[in-house]
Amino acid sequence: MAREKGLKLVVLWFGTWKNGNSHYVPAWIKRDKRRFLWAKTADGTAIRSLSPVCTETKEADKRAFTTLCRHISEVDAEQTVIGVQVENEPGLIGSPRDYSPEATALFTGPVPEEIEKFSKKSGTWEAVFGIDAAEFFSAYHIAKYIDEIAESGKRYLNRVMYVNVWLGEMYAHIPGTSYPSGGAVTRTFSLWKALTPHIDAVSPDIYLNDYKTVDDLYKTYYSENNIFYIPESMPTPLGLTNAMRAVAEYNLTGIHVFGVDMLAALFAPGAASPDPNSDFGAIASMGNEVAGAFAILKNAKPLIEKYQGTGKLYAVGQYEDQASQYIDFGDYIGYIRFLNPKGIIFGRGGEENMDARHYKMMYPDYRAKGFIVYAGKGEFYLVGDAYRLMLYPKRDIVELTSAIHSGEFLSERSQAYISVTEGIFTDAGYTPTIIRNGDEYDYGLWVTNDIGVLKAQLDWQECD
Repeated sequence: MAREKGLKLVVLWFGTWKNGNSHYVPAWIKRDKRRFLWAKTADGTAIRSLSPVCTETKEADKRAFTTLCRHISEVDAEQTVIGVQVENEPGLIGSPRDYSPEATALFTGPVPEEIEKFSKKSGTWEAVFGIDAAEFFSAYHIAKYIDEIAESGKRYLNRVMYVNVWLGEMYAHIPGTSYPSGGAVTRTFSLWKALTPHIDAVSPDIYLNDYKTVDDLYKTYYSENNIFYIPESMPTPLGLTNAMRAVAEYNLTGIHVFGVDMLAALFAPGAASPDPNSDFGAIASMGNEVAGAFAILKNAKPLIEKYQGTGKLYAVGQYEDQASQYIDFGDYIGYIRFLNPKGIIFGRGGEENMDARHYKMMYPDYRAKGFIVYAGKGEFYLVGDAYRLMLYPKRDIVELTSAIHSGEFLSERSQAYISVTEGIFTDAGYTPTIIRNGDEYDYGLWVTNDIGVLKAQLDWQECD
């Protein structure tokens, strides 16, 4: 079905772990508690997660996963399956480590040689890691467990394999209660990278939006040559705005949102138009903006593939109390005004001048987001939503501060455009579909998610 629709697939393997539990294992494993050991709390209570130190469980998981990979390799010569997620948010919910006699014997002994090399310390787990010993013990055994499974699968299916992470930054930041202990959270990320050579990417599931936390997460999961990919996130405009910034600043390779099917139900054929003033209407409006954000990413794909990491790809992202954004393109100053200023009293924004097909009311409260590429020599590409770009040439300070450029009304009508077009990328490159006239760019280079890609060519001789 995916091939018929021209889609690619990522297979999610729910083996031993799904969200820190073992709910998805078959009934015969759940019933055979002597062969397949469940992790226990310090008081001996079994939690609903199988123990990562149980060899029988690992071998059963490995056999099943290897069989799946062999099957995919046999039926998928076209490589419709482009990746495999090995387990799902692995770790232990209910305890920081397995306190069973089998696990405790390992915990109270000396740390393995790999841990000595990683930590540059020797001794027991508690001597090496202190209060974090239980979490690092769990991380060691879970990472080794999963890498062995991935290695076995890759013998038959050489596709990208990754592990997704329930973040430690959730709730009270306590392993085993706030998040699954032993997963590849920021605290244990470097250890996971050292122990999982057969895992191509350690990928965070980001359900947080605040700038500081998200930026710190980006810095972690972009580091150590990790392929940076977000397999789960919230279907919100701010979440997608953050992701676009990650594309430009942290080489993000892709993003999925959780529950997109729930949003899609709002727009199914025959669905009633919701009251825009109701909670349901607000969700529907948000769904429109999220759909538009994915259209932006789709339209920007050729630009991202060509310019990511070159210093020529810039993200536009609007945050609270922000009505505009400044970007120095080297040859030009870029002043970006947002269609919907959010919570700011001072500062321009909200200009409604676009064209006969587009009006501000069509983008109620939309958050400005998207990308700008400056390819050089006056050539700009814009993709996004709810913003407009004004350009000020930086040839010399006299020109830059003259009335014709420093005054906004005159500057808007004095841009040295050779052409401004809307278009799409095909195998032949950028193809214009609409030529904008002066009435449509005299107030800046505006973009919405439905226009495709905007290309502006300025008279480079004026800035040479």
